[in-house]
Amino acid sequence: MRKLLVLSLMIPASLLFACQKSGTSGQQGQAGQYGYAGSQVDADSQLRVLKVVVSQDPKNLRAWIDLGNAAMDSGRYKDAIDAYHAALKLDPKDLDVRVDMGTCYRNIGQSLKAVEEYKKVLAVNPNHAIALRNMGVVLAYDLHQKKEAVKMFKAYIKQSPSAPDAGAVRQEIAKIEGPAVASRK
Repeated sequence: MRKLLVLSLMIPASLLFACQKSGTSGQQGQAGQYGYAGSQVDADSQLRVLKVVVSQDPKNLRAWIDLGNAAMDSGRYKDAIDAYHAALKLDPKDLDVRVDMGTCYRNIGQSLKAVEEYKKVLAVNPNHAIALRNMGVVLAYDLHQKKEAVKMFKAYIKQSPSAPDAGAVRQEIAKIEGPAVASRK
């Protein structure tokens, strides 16, 4: 995971990450093969270069993903969504791009669209850890569907029991379930 998103609640912030390094959208780092990961080039320059690349080569999947990632990293979520849509037209099976797009929808206040994207991912891969965790965050903190959120968080822990944020997710489960559940165990 490259970047921790700023969320309204402290704990959910530790749970909901942007792009994943494990899949396509995070393979190359922040701006992928175009050389920006870790460099001092500012976000506007990254975006300008990537926009030129995709305008000259609109079938360049890697460039669309990198443009989405760079836009997301700079908080330009609507631009990221547009780039991710273009990438998904070229490769509709890229689950990591779809998860990132869902996260962008959440960040522009469209939680239901975020859930739609996470559901699409989970329909293909019910064990997609990041989709499970992110869906839990949206369900718990945006849609206030605590029971469903706990199911997602528990599925995430089952998939990634030793993930760096597994402890925080376990704490969230305990917090949501409350002392009544703990006393029944």
